[in-house]
Amino acid sequence: MEKKSTKYLKYAIGEIILVVIGILIALQINNWNELRKQKLLKINYLERLSNDIKQDTLNINKVVYEINKNQDCISNFIKTIGTENNTVSLDSAVTSYFERGWIISEFSPISNTYTDLSQTGNMKIIDNSELVDQIIEYYGYIDIIEKSNSINKDWITSIDIEVAQETPAFQLDPNTRQLFAHKNLDNAIKGILDNKDLLERNAAGHYWINESLSNNLLAIKGVTKELLSNIEKELDAIQ
Repeated sequence: MEKKSTKYLKYAIGEIILVVIGILIALQINNWNELRKQKLLKINYLERLSNDIKQDTLNINKVVYEINKNQDCISNFIKTIGTENNTVSLDSAVTSYFERGWIISEFSPISNTYTDLSQTGNMKIIDNSELVDQIIEYYGYIDIIEKSNSINKDWITSIDIEVAQETPAFQLDPNTRQLFAHKNLDNAIKGILDNKDLLERNAAGHYWINESLSNNLLAIKGVTKELLSNIEKELDAIQ
């Protein structure tokens, strides 16, 4: 009986050991799968961030290009209404200003991935703290630029409204001038010249806003370049 008991005890212990080993193996496999999922998720987020920031860079270049065209138009407008008396030249400069100079440029970043990371708590998946700080800093700069431009837009809009109310702006705006074809063009130009100070102030305001946005966007391109480089390094290290 003692021999049988010893045999059963050894068998039971062996079974327990096998069960424990099986559990440990299962836990290890599960842990490995979780790490693999985390790695794939991290790669996915970093690739998406990289694509978003690259698209931001392209959009920055487009916005800055359009701003430069707007600035040329504004400069020509201010110069022309200050020196020209020729109706044709004035009409061309004024029309161009209301067509392009009045445009309030905007930069709309692609922040879906960053919003996802921030709101879901998945930012912790990126275990490179320096890279995380850079990502947060980049989108912090973007937020500041957007808020600054929004404040500037609110400020210039009041002057735009004054121009629309006090001058024949709609008569010369390319989008609406066909509605006023029955009215005299010379009188419209005279109405512009009579309000030259207001229009110069309006144009200068738009110029300043454009310059502010352009400078901010060009400054952030330096941050963008370094951030993209560090994201690529992190991806290389993972893969």
